[in-house]
Formats: sequence, C-alpha cells, structure tokens
Amino acid sequence: MLNLQSLRCFVAVADHLNFTRAAASLNMAQPALTRTINQLEDRLGAPLLSRDTRNVRLTAIGQLVLEEARKTLTQALRTERLGREMALGQTGQLNIGYTAFVVADPLAPLLRQFSVLKPNVRIELNNNPTELQLPALLNASVDAALMLGPISIPGVLTCKIREEPLSVVMPRDHVLAEKDAITASDLHKVKLVVGTENQWSVYRRAIFSEFDRCGVLPRISQEAPTPEAIFWLVIADLGVTIFPTSYAHHLAQAYSADLMSVRPFVTQKSGLSTLCAWRKDNLNPVLPTFIQCLKAQLEQEASDPARVLAALRRAPAGSRTPPGLSAE
Repeated sequence: MLNLQSLRCFVAVADHLNFTRAAASLNMAQPALTRTINQLEDRLGAPLLSRDTRNVRLTAIGQLVLEEARKTLTQALRTERLGREMALGQTGQLNIGYTAFVVADPLAPLLRQFSVLKPNVRIELNNNPTELQLPALLNASVDAALMLGPISIPGVLTCKIREEPLSVVMPRDHVLAEKDAITASDLHKVKLVVGTENQWSVYRRAIFSEFDRCGVLPRISQEAPTPEAIFWLVIADLGVTIFPTSYAHHLAQAYSADLMSVRPFVTQKSGLSTLCAWRKDNLNPVLPTFIQCLKAQLEQEASDPARVLAALRRAPAGSRTPPGLSAE
C-alpha cells in the first residue's frame, strides 16, 4: 500500500521538476528523496519520471499518478482536519430524541443557542414518545433525549427542565369553556380524547392519577397516536383533552385558536415533569456543549419570571390566565 509520504515526495518533484529543489522544499536530503521516488516506481511497476543529468520530466503514467496523488493528499488533509475538529467538538453530529411536547419550548430556543456555538455540527432530530426514547438512549441511537420524567436508571444522567402545568383543550363552545379553571371532578362523564396506551403510557399514568385522587373514572371516547391527531379529534367535538399548557398554546397559535378554548387543569399535585437525559459514558465531544446550553437556558428562565408572563400574553384568544397569575 502506498504511503502519504511517498506521494508527497512525488508531488514535490513533479512541481519543481528538480530533485535538489524538491528535497529542499521537503526539508530532506536529496539521496533520501531519490530513494523514495525509486521505491514508489518499483511499487507501481512503472517509471513516473523521465530524468537525465539535466532534465526531469513526467511520463504519461506519471501525469495520471500525479493527478490522483493530489486528490489523495487533499482528502488526507481534510480527513485529518475533520478528525481534529470532531475531537475538539467543532464539527460532527448530535442526535437528539424529543417528544412533541418540548418542540416549541425548550427545544427550539435550545437548538438556536447551540447552533450559534457549534455552527458546523449537524443536528439529527428523532421524534418519539417517551416510551421509545429510553431504548434509543440506552442503545446509543440518540445522544440526548428530551422526554417526560422522572426516571432513575444506572449510568443515565438527567437534567430536570420543568414541572409543566396542564390545561384542558376543548372546542370553543364547549360547556366547560365557561369555567376559569377545570378539575378532574369537572370532567366526570365528559368525553376524553387521549393518546394510545402503547405510546402514551407515561403520560396517561400522570393524567389518570389525578382522576384517581378525585375519585373520578375517566371517560375515554377516542384514542390517537400523535398530539396533532388528538387535537383535531377535539376540534371535531369528539371530546376534550389534557395537554401541557405550553404545548396547548403552541397548537392554538399554529392551527385554529378561534375554534378552541384552553383552560388551566387544576391538580392536587404538580403537572408533568420534563427532563433531558443522556448516558454518562457518551463520548460525543459536542454533547457537553448541548447540555451546557440547556442548563444556561434553564438558569435564565429561573432568573427571568417575566418570561412566563410573556408566554401568557401570547396565549390564544380562547385561553384564560391561570389563577394566581396576572397577564398584565
């Protein structure tokens, strides 16, 4: 197999058409350069240079080999540069798993901040429910997973994002839209649209536990695999649903705020917990920057309560401010 040094020597001789000047450019002795060229020609089984005491010229084969040698050296330099950049976290790829509930916030601003710091890193997004996020994280299909929690798994580190309040989403003219806030007791015998058990088990347990605390049996009328499908079943007046408040407002802004109402879902315990999880043994050099961006964003949110009010001001026309918070 040819080595890069012999190709560098050949290219230098081809550029200078003079062994003395080529050796000087390579900072090596001329006899050593001559031996390298001879060995290269022996390896290829053909003369690359036609030389006499006064002139050095490329042979026809030498012309072809020179073209390929330049390509090989250029690719080798590129490979070396990319390797160094990846080792320093300047380039590479980051695979992120996420649930739909974190798309608008915090994922979108988080990716924006990360891309400023690592503009040459390719981001691969994988949208899956929490039930599929953990297997993907454990088999290293994703570097980080933004999902529902809490979780406790050996070798997996987590960063809590927030306790997400919940809201009831319903058609605008629904009878419960007259209320300022809704409890599980208010949903007694009210038709519910929920996610399918195989993909929404974590979410269903969190929601139905509140019904259990109130002694109410949820009346499930429809099931769907995605938040968007659930949303449109609600708009079709096939039931109401319960979403994280930020996601409910995101849907209202993105689709049909004039067709729906959003009301706070009052719970005895806190709402849903969202978190970011990653494997402790993950060696992706760009992952620490992603985690640092997430923690910096959370610290900024904690020190800026006005951000919550700003989100409320962007709430759709059919929504109301939760009790205890003023939008002014």
